[in-house]
Amino acid sequence: MTTGLDTFDNFAWASLLAGSEALVVDQDARRAMRTANALEEAGARATIVPDRATALDRLLRRRFSLAVVSLEPGAPLDGDVEDALAVAGIRLMLLAEPARHEHLRMTYPYAAVATIGLSERALVMLLTGTRDE
Repeated sequence: MTTGLDTFDNFAWASLLAGSEALVVDQDARRAMRTANALEEAGARATIVPDRATALDRLLRRRFSLAVVSLEPGAPLDGDVEDALAVAGIRLMLLAEPARHEHLRMTYPYAAVATIGLSERALVMLLTGTRDE
C-alpha cells in the first residue's frame, strides 16, 4: 500500500496508514512493540504475534492489509505463512540483517526488505513509498 506522496508536508502523520490493519511478527517483544507503535502512530491498527505459527492463525481469522515480519538470522519465511499472505494480497515487509537483503529481494520480489531495527519513521516511509525530506 503506497500513498505516492512526494512529501509529508501538509499531511498528518496519523493519516499515512489510516485504516490499515497490520500484523507484526517478531519474537523480540520490545522490537515488536516499537514496530507496532510506529504503525499505530501513523494510523494503522497493529496486532503483534511472536512467531509464524501464531501469525498463520491470525491470518486465517482476520483481514490484514500489511504484515511486517522480522526474520532472525538464517530463518526463512514459513511457506504456509507466505502462501496465506499471498492469497490475501497482503503488503509484506521483511526485516532482516543487511547480509540477507539481496537474497530476500530475489526470493520475495513482492516484499519490501529492510534492516531489523529500522527507525520508526523510516519504517512508515518505506511502507507508504514516500521519500524523506
